[in-house]
Amino acid sequence: MTYDIRLHDITKCNASEQHAVRNIRNQLAVRRSMYNEHLISLEEHQDWIKRLAFDRKQIVFIVFVGDAVSGVVSVNSIDWLHKKADWAFYLDENVRGGLGAALEFALINFVFEKLNLEKLNCEVIETNSTVVKLHKKFGFEQEGFRRENIVKDEKRIGVFFLGLTRSDWQRAKLNVYERSKRIIDKFNISIEYE
Repeated sequence: MTYDIRLHDITKCNASEQHAVRNIRNQLAVRRSMYNEHLISLEEHQDWIKRLAFDRKQIVFIVFVGDAVSGVVSVNSIDWLHKKADWAFYLDENVRGGLGAALEFALINFVFEKLNLEKLNCEVIETNSTVVKLHKKFGFEQEGFRRENIVKDEKRIGVFFLGLTRSDWQRAKLNVYERSKRIIDKFNISIEYE
């Protein structure tokens, strides 16, 4: 069975879909993987979406599984001059089955082929070793680790810095696909971007 997945610009989605993203952002499992764990108010969420409409350095997509809002994929800190960006994603705690891996494959292709960037970076808190391993499966290299970099649960914890270049992706893409095609092929992902 193949699942149709659609990524759509959050600023072009309706208020109900945007509100559903806030509910996911406020799930405990999602907040634990973020730098900030506070509950996001409706006003804070709406202000964030308003800012996104005018921010050329960020592209935030809602992940739709069928018609259900199921997560977010974002390209952040886009530097058009140096052709680099950061990225992140989070999914509803009830969404499983390899969607994260399929989204990663699609997003990497989007960044290098559609946005024509040369470098993709990400940061992962040290307590999220599962995501560090996932990124490394897709060719990301650990480029650094900042010890005691942020405060979570009143403790200082570190952050992994990972990066992937276009040339590394071009060399690794086929092998990554072959290793993960059983999962990747379960999802038909379309990215709606102008």
